Amino acid sequence: MTKKFTEAEYQKIVDIADKYFVQHKSEAVTVNLKNIYDYISYNETVERRKIKDLNQELVLIALPKSRDWAHEQFVEKEKKYHWRYKKTNRYGHDIYLETYEGLITLSAYKDEVVKYDEKFTEKEVIEAGYNPDMYEKEEVE
Repeated sequence: MTKKFTEAEYQKIVDIADKYFVQHKSEAVTVNLKNIYDYISYNETVERRKIKDLNQELVLIALPKSRDWAHEQFVEKEKKYHWRYKKTNRYGHDIYLETYEGLITLSAYKDEVVKYDEKFTEKEVIEAGYNPDMYEKEEVE
């Protein structure tokens, strides 16, 4: 299995590479891949060991022409989970995260007949203002 970057690492690499290209746009020289690699490494975008292991992949992500392809190949897909609150409500029912009118909200189901199927990434849960540590999560494919 190929080692991959996280979405956050990918975004940091892209941001730093874009800054590099803006700073060196006025120079009439071709792009020096080693300079891009050193620039990203210097900014401590990702772990040093990972940078050494994935240096070619890192440069492919940094280059605008290969960026989309490299994203598909080398960036981990975020996993989705069912999120259940670790405590129950006052009636003893489980509390889940679900979507209501476009917002992630809490919902308690009274019986087991209702099939719970809302899936969210950890990033979505955090952006909605919830603390993932307060929930039990079950990975979904």
